[in-house]
Amino acid sequence: MVEEVLEFLRLGSLADKESPLYKPDAVFIDGTLGTGGHTLAMLQAHPTCRVLGFDRDAESQEFALNRIREAGFEGRVTPINGDFRHAPELLEPYFDNQKVGADGRPIERVDGALVDAGMSMYQISWAERGLSFMKDGPLDMRYDRTKGPSAYDLVNGLSPNELEDLLFKLADERWARRIASFIVEQRRTTNIATTSELAQIVENAIPAGVRHQSKVHPATKTFAALRLAVNDEFWALDTGSQTLCSLLAPTARLVILTYSSNEDRTIKRTFRRLAGRAQGNESDSRRSRPRKRPTFSQRSDNTGAMRSSLTELFPNEEKSTKNPLQLPFDEANSSENFESPVHSRFGAWGKDWSVKIITSKPVVPTDAEIEANPLSRSCKLRAVEKVEI
Repeated sequence: MVEEVLEFLRLGSLADKESPLYKPDAVFIDGTLGTGGHTLAMLQAHPTCRVLGFDRDAESQEFALNRIREAGFEGRVTPINGDFRHAPELLEPYFDNQKVGADGRPIERVDGALVDAGMSMYQISWAERGLSFMKDGPLDMRYDRTKGPSAYDLVNGLSPNELEDLLFKLADERWARRIASFIVEQRRTTNIATTSELAQIVENAIPAGVRHQSKVHPATKTFAALRLAVNDEFWALDTGSQTLCSLLAPTARLVILTYSSNEDRTIKRTFRRLAGRAQGNESDSRRSRPRKRPTFSQRSDNTGAMRSSLTELFPNEEKSTKNPLQLPFDEANSSENFESPVHSRFGAWGKDWSVKIITSKPVVPTDAEIEANPLSRSCKLRAVEKVEI
């Protein structure tokens, strides 16, 4: 949905000298650089804009930067290897003039941000990453392979109830209990180590009649749920949306692409909560915040540490910006307490901004786009615009 992304970020107007929105030095955040497709589109649509490209997958980020170099845009992209949830900390040196962008110019404001919640084709095609059942590989699924538990740890370490909980809550898997039972039965003999092993177990767990009626592979939801859990992606969407909005200049927009109903619901709920800031509340309205959702149980056994890290997997009222799975850091320096030139400049966590929801309903791909790119069939776009209170 590249054209829709450019439209909602208003790239055309920001690049048009006749437009009241014209800004020749516009700066955008691509929170999930991936293979660089959206960043390249931004750079082509606005001949003088710059992009801050976030990605915690260093290998994927290097692939994107090579594409950007080949296209001749290297000087307009500043790569940032890290999670966009921690953008205030990661961008502080730039806003504090300790660092400059790739072209040597300072970065003084952010005029739009994009998050594409899907994994890239590059990551899928690399069997070693274990993100897809299309190629056999180790059960890993981590975007950053240096941190956190892998899919192997979850599949072989969680109890049947916890596996069922994970599959049902993160992917709406109808056969979650049966799949969990089959997984546990298999690992009584030997641990499940590869993507093909897991895919076959899931396929066996789902009744043949159901499999034959479906147009997608029976393991699709199981793999999606594990990827979301391993990479803590619901937290990324929920807390990351607020973090990125806090950095935007007034009237700038945040656009988010999601690929599952749960992800879309998370963004819908988060945007409503942020829009509720304008209703006279000191911060996010508790009435509009999501109700606490059940989490994995905690027990003292050989997977206790992993279970403890999973207890805050789902966004809830007691959440902080601390990532419980992969990015532990001093809570005293978390985004809620973080003071920096970035925060003071835009009132990051104060009472002086809100958002206006631009998309009352999610924008979906056209039939032509789905035909050209079948992977886009489940994509949904939502957008908000930052407003001053």
